[in-house]
Amino acid sequence: MKLFFLFILLFFLSICYADRVVAPAFLWDASKDTLGRVITGSPDEISGYWYYYDDSNEGGASSYTWVSDMKDDYKSNFFGQMVQMYGSIQGSYKLYKGQNDDEPYIGLGFNIWSENQEGVDITEWGGLCIEYSSTMDFMLRLGHEDAANNDIYPTRDIFRFDIGASKQTTIFNESWSKIRGGLGPHEPVEDYIKKIANILLVFSGPDSTTGDFKITKIGSLGTCDGTVPVESVSLPRSVASAPMAQFRKVPGGFEVLDKTLVGKSYSLFDLNGIQIRTGELPAVLKTPAVPTILRIKERIHYLR
Repeated sequence: MKLFFLFILLFFLSICYADRVVAPAFLWDASKDTLGRVITGSPDEISGYWYYYDDSNEGGASSYTWVSDMKDDYKSNFFGQMVQMYGSIQGSYKLYKGQNDDEPYIGLGFNIWSENQEGVDITEWGGLCIEYSSTMDFMLRLGHEDAANNDIYPTRDIFRFDIGASKQTTIFNESWSKIRGGLGPHEPVEDYIKKIANILLVFSGPDSTTGDFKITKIGSLGTCDGTVPVESVSLPRSVASAPMAQFRKVPGGFEVLDKTLVGKSYSLFDLNGIQIRTGELPAVLKTPAVPTILRIKERIHYLR
């Protein structure tokens, strides 16, 4: 009987993950990007967009300093405009412990499948590479799908690569066999990488640490230096024009042009999948300066 239930469970899991198939290899090259988006092979309209995060939810006070000429009007598509202007994602940071009981941190990341952070099997990628420069060491972390639903602290959890500081642009390129494990789920890396929701860069250190970083490429094993070719992948279905027919960007947010939407139940999320606000949609929706996701029933709008 136990074997029967185990078979049913495995069959159910195989169905859940069968339709989430990413590209066998991927490469994000900032010099060729215009959207601030990593194309992973997911067909989801919100997949792969870069976002940043910090330790404010834990009481920390760490902060970023972005390049000085990123003006307010660029923030509606922050990383898209940055890569167009600089061919990289670059900035500085200050780590402040504040009321945090743990080590302060800031980070960057992208969701592999969607903002719901479902797990996908990335075994075929073979590992990860990144082209970067950084004044401080940092982590290239594999965000397990369970981490999206639990309080697993970013600086000490799960499987990751430890990346060394380098003032010169350099390439880190390692296979899954070189990955390190933290205090997260106790399972072999071969099983762990079958349920990865996001790729995260984590910069952490003692209180008052400062650092600078520049990211120009990230990809699967061997793609950053061109030793592994990457086949072109069609862009996920786009919602770039759909929201603009219903919303108009105004200072501080978006005016709702389609008045039939006003009063409907909505949820507003950041690209890290964290809910910012929920309620009945007002005539003018106040949003943060960074891209956000508006969900009205089954419809998703990417506001940038």
